[in-house]
Amino acid sequence: MMPSRSKAGDARSELDRSERLKRELAEFVTKGPLKEIFQTQQRIYFELSDPADEHEAENMLDWFLFDWFDDTGETVMGHFLASNPDIDGVDCEILRSWEDSINSVFELTSVGKNSLKLKDLDSEDTFEVITSVSLDRTPFKRGQYVAARLLSLNERFIFSGLQFIMADRESALEALQMRQALEELDSPEALDKARQEQCNAFCEYFGCTELSIPSRELNHKLQEFQDYIFTKRRDPETGMTAADMFQEKFGRELKVAEMPPPPESIRSVGEVTILCDEFEGLVLLPDYNRFKRVFEAARPDREVPDWQALVWNYIENPDIPIVAFERLAEKHPQQVEKVLRTLLKEKDFSIEHLYALLLHYKEPVEGFDDLKDDQRLWDAFSGNGNSFIDPDPKPRASSKGKAKPKAKATGKSERSASVGAGRAGGSKKSAKPKAVAKPRSKAAAGAKSSARKSARAVSSKRTSAKKR
Repeated sequence: MMPSRSKAGDARSELDRSERLKRELAEFVTKGPLKEIFQTQQRIYFELSDPADEHEAENMLDWFLFDWFDDTGETVMGHFLASNPDIDGVDCEILRSWEDSINSVFELTSVGKNSLKLKDLDSEDTFEVITSVSLDRTPFKRGQYVAARLLSLNERFIFSGLQFIMADRESALEALQMRQALEELDSPEALDKARQEQCNAFCEYFGCTELSIPSRELNHKLQEFQDYIFTKRRDPETGMTAADMFQEKFGRELKVAEMPPPPESIRSVGEVTILCDEFEGLVLLPDYNRFKRVFEAARPDREVPDWQALVWNYIENPDIPIVAFERLAEKHPQQVEKVLRTLLKEKDFSIEHLYALLLHYKEPVEGFDDLKDDQRLWDAFSGNGNSFIDPDPKPRASSKGKAKPKAKATGKSERSASVGAGRAGGSKKSAKPKAVAKPRSKAAAGAKSSARKSARAVSSKRTSAKKR
């Protein structure tokens, strides 16, 4: 009897630990650093489709905790661990395992007192799930089908969120197909395709790849574009809109969400540029035309008032994507280099280190206090190749001498750089779309893609160094 009691005690301890961790995660996203992002996602979640029942809020929280990730691919667990560097090692291991939760439809093959066995209808894998309540007080019965999320807990699993009992096997298979369809929409390939279609649609609707408007008109323009994507733009093969496809696939009406008001950082500027990028989709750039003039002017000091503050904002603000500098570096590499040398007070700064500079200030990391540290790391990953077209490829001097400005850990700013106006209606281009924002050649596209991959690798390496 003693081993059995010990095993039961271990299970109880594991369940208590998992419940505590889930509570801490929920508090972290609803009251902590991710609160604003969670509230935005929650609003979109309920605007796109009417809540099915009173438990929908719990479903949404469960989705955010275990399926959401930010623009860099970081999960809620990753953010939580970064904010709690001294967390217990066992807790850390459990949380990392939860990044690979199993959200599927299962057949109940056996039911015990405090454990049950499930068979995944998709993979046919089996899982032992333990519970804190006696299962004779639940509606679970052998032979039923249940839609649920499972979290790993050592060699067994626990439930997360709500579980839904299906009426029969046919209903279970239909639910599984819907889950698979939704997962396909969130795959990296689907997101890349959606970004390209978004740019195509933008060019069709506005006739350009870069649109500058007064900030007061931004919400109206984005709402117009969103309505076009979902309710007016038709797939050239099927003739259906995105709303039609949603209705046909899921049997429910697609509700197009109203655009939330732009953040204060956008409302406070006179002009905003909406820019198409093949990697980022649509991005919002405050005062971008004035920013461009800095690098086009012969004498920025005379032609662009407060140009240094403007450029520093574009360097330091983590919500302004790298593409803002990228396009100018492709067109005016020498002028970009000249301006940055003046700004940094570093006569030997090379445009080859533009990405290193932007990562250094946009993502300040302990241990990389000097810009030279990031430059060396960048060289190690990129081979010190110039990603931009330089009409004067003379040898560059190495960075020596003067101390450079330290990276400033800026306070949390409102998300203002990228806008997801929604997915396009289909995967095919319209019959004759206008020019899409693309690099000037396949070689340029490859260079930019390679540079972006190096930037992601360097960013990941710096983050790992911080966590250690």
